[in-house]
Amino acid sequence: MTVDTIGWDMTQRRAFGELTARSWLDTDFKLRYESDPLSVLAEYDLRPAAGQDAPALPPEPGTELVIEMLTGSAGAVPPPPPPPCLLSLCFCIYTPRGALR
Repeated sequence: MTVDTIGWDMTQRRAFGELTARSWLDTDFKLRYESDPLSVLAEYDLRPAAGQDAPALPPEPGTELVIEMLTGSAGAVPPPPPPPCLLSLCFCIYTPRGALR
């Protein structure tokens, strides 16, 4: 079963896309989906129809993954706020006093 054949609407497909991206970034989350997919799907308000299995997670991309929040045309409903940051990097350059002469 794949998300293409399960019959979900666009909102459900987007939620599954978020779930998929999180599984690519968080190994523990991916393992939890693999062991108990129905409870993880329920966290995203997703439920397969009666008699259907949970969709398989797509394979991880072979290249860098970029996730962007896109806006629609003028007058479109504003997008939801971005999800919380899963990772941030900070580069600080420190030079002790007296080191530069």
